[in-house]
Amino acid sequence: MVTLHGEASPDVPRAWGQELRSLREATGAPIAFGGPVMDGGLRLQHFDGTRTGLLSGLTVSPGAGVGGRALGERRVVGVDDYRTAHDISHDYDLPVLTEGIRATVAAPVVVGATVRGVIYAAVRESPGLGDRLKIATSAAARALARKLAVEDEIDRRVAARLAAVERTRATALERLRKVHSGLHALHRSTSDAALRERIAALLDEASGPPPPASSGQVSGEIPVLSARELAVLSLVATGRTYASVAADLGISPMTVKSYMRDILLRLDAHTRHEAVVVARRHGLIP
Repeated sequence: MVTLHGEASPDVPRAWGQELRSLREATGAPIAFGGPVMDGGLRLQHFDGTRTGLLSGLTVSPGAGVGGRALGERRVVGVDDYRTAHDISHDYDLPVLTEGIRATVAAPVVVGATVRGVIYAAVRESPGLGDRLKIATSAAARALARKLAVEDEIDRRVAARLAAVERTRATALERLRKVHSGLHALHRSTSDAALRERIAALLDEASGPPPPASSGQVSGEIPVLSARELAVLSLVATGRTYASVAADLGISPMTVKSYMRDILLRLDAHTRHEAVVVARRHGLIP
């Protein structure tokens, strides 16, 4: 998953949770879990129905165990009885057997040409998996892959929008520098006292500190907005409607509203206009 400013989209863990719950509801499996591929390995981060915390944060190597084989072979892998299975490694026996897992199936989450994660379904008592559980787990992995692909596209659009905003800001700053330099030159060259005083005032205005913050913000304290929040607010600042912003970023109008609610809270603002004013005062948006 592409991240911006080191921040992963909050929609990604939500998508994992939805698919794990749906998988359990569709199959009756008592356990569903999984996680993303990170640094070449599979990191187990998402769980539904587990009783212990021993699987949490576990890193599974490609080819190791059930999930490692699903990752390395890019296909659905299952065992009817984990304890006695001879076609998998048993690197993770302690957390798996302590959790009470007996039969388990793992399916890779493939986006484009890349395995992005693995989804597992597991049972504690029945030694058999059955085709239904394998098919359902594979379907859950495909559904999650579609959601991750959408998130990738959103991140791509947000990154492109932020790059465009940064280019606009850089151009504006360069123009401001040229104006500032020209005012200095004019101040040095003119002998008109009144004009010199007026130019000096303009230079002070252009170079001085920002006005005191309002709306509860402490002067000098810069609010922190995520990359997506900045992208949304930058578009809202141009007078765009929520529907227009949503279309530009590839998200729903309700998601835009949700971002704006968070932005108002972070900026201690009560209206969109006030949020834009506060953000511009702190140099967050052009």
